[in-house]
Amino acid sequence: TPSGIGAIAIIRMSGGSAFSTISKYLAPLNNRDRRVNLESIKKNRLHGLLIDNGAVIDEVIVSLYHSPKSYTGEDVVELSCHCNPFIIQKIMALLLQNTRLAEPGEFTYRAFLNEKLDLTRAEAVGDLLNAKTELSHQAALMQLEGKLYQNILSVLDELTNYRLSLELEIDLHDQDTPQLNHENFIDGLNEIVNKLTQLLSTSKEGMILRDGLRVCLAGAPNVGKSSLFNSLLGTDRAIVTPTPGTTRDYLEEALSIKGFWVRLFDTAGLRETDEEIESLGINRSHEQIIKADRILYIEDDNDEYHEASAQAYIQDPDKVILVLNKTDLISKDRINDFKAKGYHTISVKNREGIQKLKESIVAGFEISDNFLSSGILTNSRQIAAVERALRSLKKASTSFETQMGYEFTAFDLKEASEALEEIVGKNT
Repeated sequence: TPSGIGAIAIIRMSGGSAFSTISKYLAPLNNRDRRVNLESIKKNRLHGLLIDNGAVIDEVIVSLYHSPKSYTGEDVVELSCHCNPFIIQKIMALLLQNTRLAEPGEFTYRAFLNEKLDLTRAEAVGDLLNAKTELSHQAALMQLEGKLYQNILSVLDELTNYRLSLELEIDLHDQDTPQLNHENFIDGLNEIVNKLTQLLSTSKEGMILRDGLRVCLAGAPNVGKSSLFNSLLGTDRAIVTPTPGTTRDYLEEALSIKGFWVRLFDTAGLRETDEEIESLGINRSHEQIIKADRILYIEDDNDEYHEASAQAYIQDPDKVILVLNKTDLISKDRINDFKAKGYHTISVKNREGIQKLKESIVAGFEISDNFLSSGILTNSRQIAAVERALRSLKKASTSFETQMGYEFTAFDLKEASEALEEIVGKNT
């Protein structure tokens, strides 16, 4: 558990000698001279004293998890002590005479190696620890329950059946065996392609749930980017002044919108300048714009900086949400002109249009309970493996339909299976 002062701290140990290591230092509450042999005890929880050279370090509770029913598949001991950094350090120094510190994620790694978790569920442990919204929490829980694992296994079972039918045709082609039904075979492959295509379609939302939606505020100097940044956050995070070029470097903060973790980036104003520091800030703004999932391009109807700036710096117009700020200073006719061009109209000063703008940021990202419970892709490793499987399946369909030979189709299906096995960790 994290360092600091509190009620209880837990120290966890895993490995073949976990029980015997603790036994060297554990005494009953009423007899500090005797040692408790944990390997011969049937209880799963004990209350005792932790002793070092006859001196009591602390009263502790020892919880025992026997192999192979523990989290890691090995013998595991959890030592609960009083959460005082001095006590914790003394216990750690004592135990490290016979153990070593775990590497980051090593307990889950051992669980994977000992086949207590598949790779998707092992990854879900990290996602669960880092979940920041209700949706990301639910997605991690569903993956930890094995929803994606079950989805991949069902596809692998179907692929195995088709591979077997091809192998039988190859091995027994000269014997009196039932012929392969070509139409059913192609229909079956197309059905698997559709399943994987549907699974791949979850990747965008899955990545956003895991890593957050990157939203960059861009525009000319002094259009109100930093004011909008503060307004979306509900706090004065960025410095706001009437002077153009106040923001010299980007700022990053995050908030939750409709269950999505949104990472906001306030950037330097986009304009041509000879000022060295401001130029560096604009270059960094450009980098954030390229990486963004959504770009709020903000204007204020100032003729000095207008749409030309957007065209100069923003390469992907599909990411852009056009925003007209300072509507409290603009005529209604002019506001209507901007609305006709697809602009969201807001006034940061009067808090008008901010909520609708928030909703537009996550528009198009809809996640239902059925979506989560069917198993979704949440990282680039999983996405790349499904893409490889789809390519191999399409090659298999082509080789089968053009009668290149069952050997070619079987090889393509084997490649597809291997790609999917990477997702769950059967093939690494």
